[in-house]
Amino acid sequence: MKTEIFENHEFLSDAVSTHIIEIVRKKPTATLVLTSGNTPILAYQKITELAKTEDFAQTFIIGLDEWVGISGESEGSCRYIVEQNLLKPLNIPESNYTFFDSMTDDLESECKRVDHLIFARGGLDFILVGLGTNGHLGLNEPGSSFDAYCQVTDLEEITATVGQKYFNSSTPLTKGITVGIKHLLEAKEAMIMANGESKAEIVKRLVSEEINEKLPATVLRKHSYGLLWIDKAAASDL
Repeated sequence: MKTEIFENHEFLSDAVSTHIIEIVRKKPTATLVLTSGNTPILAYQKITELAKTEDFAQTFIIGLDEWVGISGESEGSCRYIVEQNLLKPLNIPESNYTFFDSMTDDLESECKRVDHLIFARGGLDFILVGLGTNGHLGLNEPGSSFDAYCQVTDLEEITATVGQKYFNSSTPLTKGITVGIKHLLEAKEAMIMANGESKAEIVKRLVSEEINEKLPATVLRKHSYGLLWIDKAAASDL
């Protein structure tokens, strides 16, 4: 795992945006998994300023996760956040991306659909994930198997509570559907992006604790090309 520490969230976002653009320019047919949440939004907005639609003409983008039972049109969904801040501003056609259908009655089939899509494209070239305060990656909560591909998970209370910030009103959140940790481990490149003092404690644990499924983020240290990119505030306990 290689750690990079940036002056602040804006510098971090500059670096992440440039990095993603470089990936797709070097390999136009790249397959990317992108996260949602507040952390990557600025990076996505910077990509729209620097990139052109044609840069992503052959690239395929997969949304990292979704809240089960929440429509992709909801402001708190992964789809909404990535579409509004990256895909729509760049006019990327819907044929070039997919997100989990978290409203389906057959979540297991939806997991298999995304698994098969990733396998058919030869695996992931790059996966970007945020870092939960409980150490989750995507919605792979503590205890998630490192051998799991796409899966449905039961959300911890802290995840459901923190998730409320993405919605305009109280929204029940109990399960998630997510790209699994085995896809992350098999990706050519995996990046955790984190910023702010609220992430300092979990960043320290990621770096210092034994690699184990109780703290999913520690799996990045097993990756052949894992990147931990954080700002100084998130690195303040290191």
